[in-house]
Amino acid sequence: MPRTLSARGKRARLLALLLVAAVLAAGALVWSDDGDTQPNYTTHEAIIDVVASPGSEERVQLDATVYVPNETPAPAVLLPHGFGGDKNSVSREARELADRGFVVMTYTARGFGRSTGTIALNDPDYEVADASQLIDYLADQPEVLLDEDGDPRVGVTGASYGGALALLLAGHDDRVDVIAPVMTYNDLAQALLPNDGTRGPIDDATPAPGSFAEAGVFKQAWAG
Repeated sequence: MPRTLSARGKRARLLALLLVAAVLAAGALVWSDDGDTQPNYTTHEAIIDVVASPGSEERVQLDATVYVPNETPAPAVLLPHGFGGDKNSVSREARELADRGFVVMTYTARGFGRSTGTIALNDPDYEVADASQLIDYLADQPEVLLDEDGDPRVGVTGASYGGALALLLAGHDDRVDVIAPVMTYNDLAQALLPNDGTRGPIDDATPAPGSFAEAGVFKQAWAG
């Protein structure tokens, strides 16, 4: 004889089908919202010329992306990347900041990615001077809020190599209003020659008798 469902079984099956349909409909709605929601900002690419070295007429080209929120003028954030990265390494942070209403500039430091020039390990005459010239660029953008002529309202954040750049730039350019350096070194020589890696006494017979000893353990892989 053919199998038949009781009224209770029919109701249970119908309820299960309705639940599945509701889940699928909700999933489709979320998928549709994610795909159709427009970001609260636009982006444009820029190649920015900076002075190659102090007193030089040569130029280095820095590959940059500027994120512009829908409502401007707005404060700006300069967002350098970590060592070995490029402007794409911090694109997620840039999108989040732009979505919160900031003009954001990401860029690839000299010697990395599509930028020209040679790495100088955050030298004030090179990478720090580059970043100061990027502030000049931001000051000329109509979307950026100014404190006064040539002085944009600007913060700097970044991690590791980028965090050190934030610290150094704030010390060299008083137009920087706020910094948020993340997980960075405070002394590059000590970071590359980490002789102070223990709280205990260090045997003078080892290659690392002190923080600034001549014969330290060099982080060749990092520097290379």
